[in-house]
Amino acid sequence: MILKQIKLERFKAAFRPAPIPLQPFNVLIGRNGSGKSTLLEALQWIDVTIRHDARVACDRYYGIQDLINLRSQAKTPFFRLDLEWLSENQKHLTYGIKVEAQDNLPVIVEEQLVEASSNVTPTNSHFLIKTTKGNGRVLNMSARETGGYELLMQVIGEERLALNVAMSMEHMQLELIEDFWANAVFLRLSPNRLANGSSATRKSFAPLLDEEGQTLPALLHELTKDQRRELAEQLEEIMPGIRGVELSKSNTDRDTKVHYNLLERMPYKGRTGRSQFPIPAWMLSEGTRRITAILALLLHDPLPSLLCIEEIENGLDPWTVRYILRQLQSAADRGVQVIVTTHSPWLLDHVPLESILQVRRIEGETIYERFCERPEIQAFDPNIPAGTRYIHGEER
Repeated sequence: MILKQIKLERFKAAFRPAPIPLQPFNVLIGRNGSGKSTLLEALQWIDVTIRHDARVACDRYYGIQDLINLRSQAKTPFFRLDLEWLSENQKHLTYGIKVEAQDNLPVIVEEQLVEASSNVTPTNSHFLIKTTKGNGRVLNMSARETGGYELLMQVIGEERLALNVAMSMEHMQLELIEDFWANAVFLRLSPNRLANGSSATRKSFAPLLDEEGQTLPALLHELTKDQRRELAEQLEEIMPGIRGVELSKSNTDRDTKVHYNLLERMPYKGRTGRSQFPIPAWMLSEGTRRITAILALLLHDPLPSLLCIEEIENGLDPWTVRYILRQLQSAADRGVQVIVTTHSPWLLDHVPLESILQVRRIEGETIYERFCERPEIQAFDPNIPAGTRYIHGEER
């Protein structure tokens, strides 16, 4: 399942931009406040609503009012999100949701999922999910994959997704969407959180790795010995002294926590003159913790379906940035859809030109554009690096 595009309406910085095209590997760049994070936060809002409900998804932003674009003048404030996927069997799935602010609480008023065998048109598509308003929201669903049309009706709460209910049904396309969201990961890694221990196992509804990275020890605990050995080998390519990844447990009054160390080979008195020492997470550099988290995710089975990382270059030296970018592009070739944000023009020189999305803020409008399709960028000599074109293209 690959997201082909997302359409935002009245969500945070985006009032009503054109549909945003997505590829397996995507790099978002733009000035501060342009709306890069808005795209990721829209996807994460759906993710949190699926794992919990709309109130929890809004509470992390201090309520739904903070999610609705300030230009919205509707009698009842709302935002709307529309996503389109393309599955391996070439089925197009479009999902739309409209959320209103009523008494400062989120109320899901519209929701639909449409399946089509090619580009979605009224003649070749049918509803898998369609909700209508009345005494509560009513879910209407086609429960059969082939032949006939079965109508299933169920009243859904105002803060709960009909998609959540529908995913419990036996339907191939819905199972694909369920897997997509179950394995989606959104990262704004916190160096301090990455240094803490965590429970040995994550909760069933939790992502592979939480947003700030505190459950990294649990993620490492899920890796097999061979996967941890491969992780150590990858870390050694960046930091030649690393020889292994080690997990340790500490008992507390409440539960058992897992911590991790990296084994580093260093000079030491003795017969060989060198020995391996465990370096606990809290002693590792901030960049090392971030690298460990990202590489561990890319070794996990199953892989993330969608991996969104804010400011990918934070805390990383240039050589490590290039290494991580290569790993992320390799993961995209293996089915992980990657979306990263950056402020670094230099980074643009090390990714495919067609993977770059530029986000601009012009007179209150947030605009998402394919970098290579902007006339100002096309006017440069093809030999000019992307980062240079970005810097000077902004000045034109």
